[in-house]
Amino acid sequence: MPVLAIRVNDFGDPSVLSLEEVPDPVAGAGQTLIEVDTAGVNYGDLLVRRGEYFGRKALPVIPGWEVVGSAATPDPDGAFEAGDRVVALLDGRGYARKVAAPTRDVVPVPDGVSDKVALAMIIQGATAWRLLEDMKPDQRVLISGAGSGVTHLVVQLARLRGAAEVAVVSSGGEKSNRVLDLGADLVVRSDGDETLKERLTEGLGGRKFDLAIDMIGGETLQAMLRQLRPGGRAVIYGVAGGEPAKVNTGALLKNGLTVYGLWLGHSDGWSLREIMGRLFELVEAGQLAPTLGPAFPLARADDAHRAVEARTGVGKVVLDCREV
Repeated sequence: MPVLAIRVNDFGDPSVLSLEEVPDPVAGAGQTLIEVDTAGVNYGDLLVRRGEYFGRKALPVIPGWEVVGSAATPDPDGAFEAGDRVVALLDGRGYARKVAAPTRDVVPVPDGVSDKVALAMIIQGATAWRLLEDMKPDQRVLISGAGSGVTHLVVQLARLRGAAEVAVVSSGGEKSNRVLDLGADLVVRSDGDETLKERLTEGLGGRKFDLAIDMIGGETLQAMLRQLRPGGRAVIYGVAGGEPAKVNTGALLKNGLTVYGLWLGHSDGWSLREIMGRLFELVEAGQLAPTLGPAFPLARADDAHRAVEARTGVGKVVLDCREV
């Protein structure tokens, strides 16, 4: 029996997102079928729609990597039962009323956690957690992307882990105030007459940082690397600016810097369920709060993409897959 889903048949602007009937998914080995209530929308979905996402060029394609809904079958290891509300990390095809998810990445959702919050935790929250895995108390953290949901969670988690200082690079607007409200010590504007390197040097008062976390790339990452102390680290988890940075390997060698990338899809050595359990504990204790945005009916996935594409820091955008 076919199910409704949003499919991209030609790469392009949000108008290419088409509500269609697609074949009913079948769970293979190690998979769980989920009747989807709500699907999350991420910036990466926009890249999939445009045909710009890391080699994903095959058409047609159904975007979406995260869903909340009801598990159709129980977990063999007893983590959830059939009918339980769960959140899942997928390898695509999330904008649909039914999905097949890797069972290892299906996590039960506590009753006190809403669908929106659960979706904000599965990619944004788990990414933020892993970005800070090696952070030590009393270290200084420099973060790019004030409008990013990941940044909002990184700021809060860094504070909970005892960061000495948290600074955020921002293009300005209301999102600058948001990160300050969440616990950032200062915001450095990335726009102005000077180069970003000069603005960071001036705005940070010459202080050096232990950890830089970047989602922009290009000039932003280059400028942030200059603000690291000898032996400091930089973690890259996105290239939202559209231009990868050219890193000076001589400077890395001279200053003993480490630069590495974080990709949530590489799951060796860590457990999504364990991380999600910790994140949900913090949410229920009132210590962690994602920034939430609007919900759109499944058929208005184009408007959801426009909201994310506006890059105004609207918060976590979701699709109500029960409503067409």
